Amino acid sequence: MIYFDNAATTFPKSNAVINAVAEAMKNCGNSGRSGHIYALNAAQTVYNCRKKLAHLFNTRPELVIFTSSATEALNMAIKGTNRAGGVTVVSSMEHNAVMRPINTLRRRGETVLKQFLVDTERDDVTCENFSAVARSATNIVVTHASNVCGKILPIERIKSIAPEDAVFILDASQTAGHRELDIVALGVDIICIPAHKGLCGPMGVGALIINPHSDIIIDTFIEGGTGTNSKSYEMPEEYPERLEAGTMNIGGIAGLSAALDELELSEREYAVFDYLVSNMCGLVDITLHGISRGRHKKEYVPVMLFNKRGSDCESVADRLSELGVAVRAGFHCAPNAHKTLGTYESGGVRISLSKYNTQREAELFLDILRTI
Repeated sequence: MIYFDNAATTFPKSNAVINAVAEAMKNCGNSGRSGHIYALNAAQTVYNCRKKLAHLFNTRPELVIFTSSATEALNMAIKGTNRAGGVTVVSSMEHNAVMRPINTLRRRGETVLKQFLVDTERDDVTCENFSAVARSATNIVVTHASNVCGKILPIERIKSIAPEDAVFILDASQTAGHRELDIVALGVDIICIPAHKGLCGPMGVGALIINPHSDIIIDTFIEGGTGTNSKSYEMPEEYPERLEAGTMNIGGIAGLSAALDELELSEREYAVFDYLVSNMCGLVDITLHGISRGRHKKEYVPVMLFNKRGSDCESVADRLSELGVAVRAGFHCAPNAHKTLGTYESGGVRISLSKYNTQREAELFLDILRTI
């Protein structure tokens, strides 16, 4: 099987990741809950991974909060920083992990939602559109790269236009592991990530990462045991315990830690991506959405959306699966992105690459695509 569905989750997971998960199941108890060897093993596993993520994103270890997913991290960040009567600004490319929690706040009358249109060809226009709605923003929640077409938004420029006191939350679900992410250089307050996509770790783990220069206070999303301050009914004020209620996924964290040891920002996946885009642009019955020849390497993560003339996207994906190619068709939990790209009625077929994909797989895929 040629696996081109890495924006959903990378596959396969490495032996090092699989072995780390298994070892944690054998040797780890509950982190922070006891002083015996198994609890200490778990605590060390968690701290080692926390340190690695802090180094990767340029923050302090205590400002790395483990979650079950990027979705949970985004819910924590969005709901935990919202202030009643505020204005939340989003892009037109957001995933439902952003739009649904904000819509809940909007429906309750706890925020006003404003959206700016992303122009996939012209970052200047995107920035102008953002500027037109940003003045009153108290919260800004923006995807770093579209999970539908791979377009990277000009975050540094957007941040330079944003009100200084607005909380800036970055959904890096599609860029973590594909691009360097320095939270200080980006200037955002919070970055939310999953383990299982570009970082090539297990599913069931994510992180909320806080800028060390931000004095932001995030209200608790859930409350419960932390292993500290057990006589108090209040959650601790200090990070990470403030936001890490309950037992953590030690196996998943161990697997992520192993994946971080293997992390490389591979040029190969972009070479394969360039090859696919260039060749698919030349196929008369294929339409690429949100990307054009010669623009992709610096402005996109290796994700693309296409449709085949005369065929609906689900039928194309089903046929590709029968012929040994795994892709994803439909609306990719991001309806606004499809409105932006003009595919809201049709949906599309998404190809998404990882460091494991090869030029030979791309060549075979193109041969298969020409036959259906």
